[in-house]
Amino acid sequence: MCERSGVLANEEGRLLLTKTLLKILSKEFNPEINVGSLSNKLTDAIPNYLSQSSKFYQTLKHKNNQLAKKLLGSAKEYIKKGRTPQQKFERACKLASASNVAPMSVPSESFAFLELRRVLEGKKPFPAIMGPLFQEAQKASHVLYIVDNAGEIGFDSLLMAHLKEMGLKVNLVVKEGPFFEDATMEDALLFQVDQWVDHIFPMDGFFVPKQIPPPLLDLYKKSDLIISKGTGNYEALKGEVEGKRTIYMLKVKCSPIAMEIGADIGSFVVKLEK
Repeated sequence: MCERSGVLANEEGRLLLTKTLLKILSKEFNPEINVGSLSNKLTDAIPNYLSQSSKFYQTLKHKNNQLAKKLLGSAKEYIKKGRTPQQKFERACKLASASNVAPMSVPSESFAFLELRRVLEGKKPFPAIMGPLFQEAQKASHVLYIVDNAGEIGFDSLLMAHLKEMGLKVNLVVKEGPFFEDATMEDALLFQVDQWVDHIFPMDGFFVPKQIPPPLLDLYKKSDLIISKGTGNYEALKGEVEGKRTIYMLKVKCSPIAMEIGADIGSFVVKLEK
């Protein structure tokens, strides 16, 4: 976080940023803390740095969005080729998972969705489906969909469209800017996600169930299926969803999550937990 939020800061500014973050970590960090909650505390302490760095990430987000748009046609065709409603649903989930980008490095070219391209071309193993996703989605009536990054929200929109066609109510949670490469309301509207969802809620930081304000809290309580995208949201939600059916879609990037999920580092997964 220090590197990303201080990307446009001078040496003195980065030193102050480091001291601020370390002070919070020394006070708040413990083995039981919710990682999403800790991240929210850190970002709340550095609003000026976030505002500055968001200008840098805005360019990368724009590139990601444009690259995603170019691939959406092929992605839609891939989903349509599913022979059954279940196959089409699982294909939409697989693409949403395979689009999950690693954090954009600093400095960086925008992510080119190489993993997703390889999936579409049949050159990469499909993300693993772990659990009866379709059957559980059929039982649901209200879905809360928590997205991750710009660009990849375009592929999330294909799954949202499928959920809507199944007759489900879909509510979407995005980040409230300024933020890094995370998807915001602007990115959601760019992909016309509003036509597939009932409400879009900007969230200041990670979605941590015990810390969300109304009316989002009311929608969360009403939701009987949560769809969580990315590592950050996984860490914020894991063990916090009060038994709600949850579909996690992400790239496995570290040993602790690999052991928890039961998948290799570097693999993409779509896992149901209930």
